Amino acid sequence: MSRKVLLTTGATYPFDTLIEVILTQHVLEKLSALAVTDLRIQYGNTPTSRIAYESCVENCTAVLQRTGINVTGFGLTENMASEIQSSWLVISHAGTGTILDTLRSPSPKPRLIVVPNPVLMHGHQAEVAAALEDMNCMLYAKSVTKESIASALDKLDRQFTELPPKHSLADLINYEAGVLLNDTSPQ
Repeated sequence: MSRKVLLTTGATYPFDTLIEVILTQHVLEKLSALAVTDLRIQYGNTPTSRIAYESCVENCTAVLQRTGINVTGFGLTENMASEIQSSWLVISHAGTGTILDTLRSPSPKPRLIVVPNPVLMHGHQAEVAAALEDMNCMLYAKSVTKESIASALDKLDRQFTELPPKHSLADLINYEAGVLLNDTSPQ
């Protein structure tokens, strides 16, 4: 059985640190222990991101050969939904679009770990990630470190809660926070 992991870094703002951490020996060995066979990396739309991706892959060739993980990458795709649906696990940059696409993906749903980019707007990604982890919809790696990501990988065997499809993310967060506006409670 092959297991594919999709790593997303976002389309417009580089998150090269996430690629660097995922392609460390520690994280690759964790992925190998989870029977991961393929790692698909969406590295973004900047020339520097492609160079960073290629450099990271080159630097971990020996570990990739030893673990047997096949790594491929791409800048952008028109068919991210297909990438998500064909994955066993999505490790996301915590963009709301990717989170919702993953959580609303048809069954079997991929597992989801989000890693907020700490340099983006006032930590909004961390707030969304924390709220959805509190709802047991996904896992939240609170920092871009191999230890934080490895810790999240260790928790993948738990049962996750389905995101109700008929409500917006704002409705769900408001509901979980106890703010009920216009009967936004999930059914």
